[in-house]
Amino acid sequence: QKDRVDKSAVGFEHQSELSKHASQTDAAKGFGGKYGVQKDRVDKSAVGFEHQSELSKHASQTDAAKGFGGKYGVQKDRVDKAAHSFDSSSEGTQYKTKIDAKGDVKNFRSRFENFGAAAEEENKKKIEEERRRRELEHKRQVEAAKKKEAAAEQLRAQEERARKEEEERKNAEIRMEEERRMEEEQRADAARRQDQEREREQRIEEEQRAAEERRLREEAQRQAEEEQRAAQRRINEERERQDEEERKRMEEVRREEERRKILSFYRDKFSLFVDRK
Repeated sequence: QKDRVDKSAVGFEHQSELSKHASQTDAAKGFGGKYGVQKDRVDKSAVGFEHQSELSKHASQTDAAKGFGGKYGVQKDRVDKAAHSFDSSSEGTQYKTKIDAKGDVKNFRSRFENFGAAAEEENKKKIEEERRRRELEHKRQVEAAKKKEAAAEQLRAQEERARKEEEERKNAEIRMEEERRMEEEQRADAARRQDQEREREQRIEEEQRAAEERRLREEAQRQAEEEQRAAQRRINEERERQDEEERKRMEEVRREEERRKILSFYRDKFSLFVDRK
């Protein structure tokens, strides 16, 4: 029904043609264009392969008075305001201790000595505790090292056993592979020898067949030559016989001609003789 047909539909005989790419219609477009990269597609910040960028120099490379101490030492604008230089002659703050003259000097002395003894005892206790702590730590480290060494030794033994087993397995695989390869080589050699023997027998048979064919061909050629010679000989004999017969016939004709001449001569003589009488 023509009125029901879709206006945008086409028939089976329609062959649509694909529109060509810009690079197929204009060699100056697409795939780098005719003269290289298309200029309107180039990134504005991109540079070509011939570009050689130069690193910007540090301030200490452009001005000897800046960076790394500057031209004449430390940069003045980087110096701490509270710092003193090595050549400064200013003296530090001197602290003075005030002693209370009203206190008991002996009591102060005993308290100071007791304080020193207590501090020394405290130091000894700390040193002893530190020594015991270090010994315990050393023992723990030694035990941990022994355990670690034992574990490492066990691990090495296991690795050695695993390595030996792996080597044995690899050696067994290598031996099996070598045996299989040797068997394959032997089979290949046997097959190759059989092929060589078969080829040699075929070559001998072919040579014998060729020799027999050559002999038969030579025999046939010899027979043909003998037959040809015999035929030629028969032809020659027949030609000689014909020549001999022709010669005999010509001789007979010649004799007959001479006989007729003689008879004609004597007939003429006889006629003359009769006429004279």
